[in-house]
Amino acid sequence: MGLAFLVVGALPLHAHSDGAFTIHEVSEKVAPKASLELQKDPTGGFNVHVVTSNFVWRPEQASKKHVSGEGHAHVYLDGRKIMRIYSEWFHLNTYQFSTRAGEQLLSIEFVGNDHAPYTIQGNPIGSEQIINVPRDEIQPDATDRVGATTLGIVFVAILLIVALFWRRFLAKQ
Repeated sequence: MGLAFLVVGALPLHAHSDGAFTIHEVSEKVAPKASLELQKDPTGGFNVHVVTSNFVWRPEQASKKHVSGEGHAHVYLDGRKIMRIYSEWFHLNTYQFSTRAGEQLLSIEFVGNDHAPYTIQGNPIGSEQIINVPRDEIQPDATDRVGATTLGIVFVAILLIVALFWRRFLAKQ
């Protein structure tokens, strides 16, 4: 179950428009609204439904001219932009985007076709929810990969030493 609200100051403003930073200031009366409904996907990650009002998803207009009331959304996980979404449903692949287990803030920010954020009094408009990412659904740590590689090399080296020892001393007897 999601919580509908305006995000005030929690989301970073990362938008751009033709090289110059802009925002789309709107009144609360006409502002896009959203709530997030999350379901755990049995194969991992979350299926996310962004329930919206006062907003028209326009994927075919992404990176084009701003038209009031339409656009797409930017998705953030723990304050790091991870993707754009162009409709009310998306799959959050935690294995791909999450670098740690535990509670993390998932947030969406409404943006115009030109990627500039919709704001009320300068604050980005969107929705957010805390998710709990299981340890087995995160990116492998680079140190884990190095550790496994090192262990493999050590194992192969031991096998070679044993084989050489066997050949040199035990095979002659």
